[in-house]
Amino acid sequence: MGQLDLPKNFEGTICDFGCGLGDAFPIYHAAFPNAKLVGVDFSRSAIEKCRQRYGQIADFILGDQAVVPKVDIIISSAVFEHLTDDITHAKYLQGKCRQLFIAVPYKEKPLDYEHVNRYDEHYFKGLGRYRWVVYDCPGWSEYGFRLVWQVYLKNLIRPFCSRRIKSRNMFILFHFNQY
Repeated sequence: MGQLDLPKNFEGTICDFGCGLGDAFPIYHAAFPNAKLVGVDFSRSAIEKCRQRYGQIADFILGDQAVVPKVDIIISSAVFEHLTDDITHAKYLQGKCRQLFIAVPYKEKPLDYEHVNRYDEHYFKGLGRYRWVVYDCPGWSEYGFRLVWQVYLKNLIRPFCSRRIKSRNMFILFHFNQY
């Protein structure tokens, strides 16, 4: 949670927009035990599972960006690359929080079959000032044996087959501060 640059004793409200099955909530709770946690997702089955698994540490809301409450921080990870109108969504979410964090694949090429946007440092330049950081995302795409085979071992033979060397997938985290 070092990318968020929040104090361990943070006592505000953190909303995970597009929380999916809620697997980030134990991490949020461990990193910020005094924070109020809220998850929003459009999938009814995902929200039901979130409530079963993590209802004791967070509140969960079924819906899209229209149901996001006013909060201190909104985090959206691995969501925006699926949205055709992502700039409009980001603008809307900026109005619902003091700090907005958007994490997406960095310079993804080729795009995953479910992704509609490719992100670099300048992607959100029309939304005001922001900071960004590019980081290795070990939980995205290849990991474990698949990482060793699909990336590292195959890289040994790629030059002999006139193929480019494949690197680990990177993410970029955009931080919009509304102060």
